[in-house]
Amino acid sequence: MSVTITDILKLPSLQGAKVLAGHSNLDCIISSISVLESADGMEAVPGYARHYGQEIMLTSFVAYKDDVDKQCNAIRLVHDEGEVGIILFYVGSVLPKVDQRVIDLSDELGMPLIVMPENHLELRYSDVICEVMEAVIDDRRKNSYFATDVIEQISHTTNTQRSISSVLAIIRDRTQCSVFLFDELGRMLNMAEWPNGRNLPIVDIIAKYNHTDKESGKAVEIVLDKKPYYVIRESLQNADTKIEMLIVKEKDDLTVESSKQIKYVVKTYLNLWTENYAQVDTKQLVSAIINNEPEKMRRIADILKISVERMECVYFFYSDTFSHNYYELTKAKMMIQDYVSAYKNNFLVDIFDETVVVMADRKLELSDEDLQELLNELEENALKARVVIYNPTTTTKKVQEAYRQLQSFKKYVPIVFPKKSVITGGEIAFVGQAKELFDTQSYSSTLEDIMKLQLFTDKRQADLLETMEVFLLDGNMSVAKTAELMFTHKNTIQYRIKSLEGILGHKLTRIPEVYNLYTLAAINRLNKAI
Repeated sequence: MSVTITDILKLPSLQGAKVLAGHSNLDCIISSISVLESADGMEAVPGYARHYGQEIMLTSFVAYKDDVDKQCNAIRLVHDEGEVGIILFYVGSVLPKVDQRVIDLSDELGMPLIVMPENHLELRYSDVICEVMEAVIDDRRKNSYFATDVIEQISHTTNTQRSISSVLAIIRDRTQCSVFLFDELGRMLNMAEWPNGRNLPIVDIIAKYNHTDKESGKAVEIVLDKKPYYVIRESLQNADTKIEMLIVKEKDDLTVESSKQIKYVVKTYLNLWTENYAQVDTKQLVSAIINNEPEKMRRIADILKISVERMECVYFFYSDTFSHNYYELTKAKMMIQDYVSAYKNNFLVDIFDETVVVMADRKLELSDEDLQELLNELEENALKARVVIYNPTTTTKKVQEAYRQLQSFKKYVPIVFPKKSVITGGEIAFVGQAKELFDTQSYSSTLEDIMKLQLFTDKRQADLLETMEVFLLDGNMSVAKTAELMFTHKNTIQYRIKSLEGILGHKLTRIPEVYNLYTLAAINRLNKAI
């Protein structure tokens, strides 16, 4: 037994509610409930929480009560995210009426549209949320065998939503367990942590688990910082594929029966919906592309049904914080994958040699601000990183060249561009050129002339040199941005730039002279750091 939409319609909090659309899907199973305040910008906001089916949503469309087009757009978006129905509040009070277009669209999508009694502002979201979740939890308590329900849930997800990540997420939400998958070499393949976004000390847990006596058929209790963790390891053997699964539950003991059901769900998914999960995956495809192995690349791409004929753009995420730490790398990969998935392009996201690589068949509409937002999310999870953008790359050969260039010069990026976390391929190339000039001391005659100026020989003018470096390399030649970065008044920056221009004899931004100054600024930073 599982709780369906038909079941919740019998709850006291939904007394008097009417089904206006989606009558054919009232037998949909519900596992969770949430609230939609506004869907504005949801298409363009990567990282919107993925709902893997069986969630019903409450809303009043208050943000666009007079805009039917936006109401319809919201329904399409939540449907695409896997929501199974909508409960609409405050019709007649907040929302003037339910437009026929909204009803027709819900019917077309097969999404039940339930309207609470009209003109009743006293109705509360919380009453429905409490009763629905109480019904779900009570059902789970009475029917502890969940494997069949979960497999059915997976089968009803779309092809784009159906992945090992979504399977683990469903298991996580159903069992309140964290689940980790490893290959034969102990490298993490995938994971889902409870609660979502948690930073579980998995490395310490594994280390202590490996040095703890194990009793067959029982979970191992591990205590870290006075917190108990219950751990069970399961082996998933299928033909030539071997995967190790680690199940971790906090506070409450992890039953063997729950472990067996989790194992059954994961193994069923691997058998039914994947081919050679641990042996042929996107990681190997990314590796074949970067290592210039065309035959292997084409073979794996065919198995995975991924086109690699053209790669329009590539992003490399790298950091010292997850260098040599596969757990952190995997966590970063999953966060990045979730973020870019909103763009619905054909793309690859995987790990190659301590770098998270994103490749897309066409340009992702990711602005620098979007990427900075993603980097901020990573940093909030102790995953401080930089990203390098190559766009366009056009071919797999260009991807190879881009990766080699990044590896050659990435350690000099924080020296030349200490304020930047979002770097372009052109800026990496520039760092390489500056480093070569620095190594060979082969400055152009123009640069030599500039270096002889009082500006760079008089220690009293050090502020001017620093201002020039920040203005050109960090501030995008913006006085306001430079002032912000240097914690200096804008007027002071303007005065210094005028002083610089007086010494140089031309505008600081004049072309082509600005390129020489730009290069000099980079070389000066390298000289101070190396």
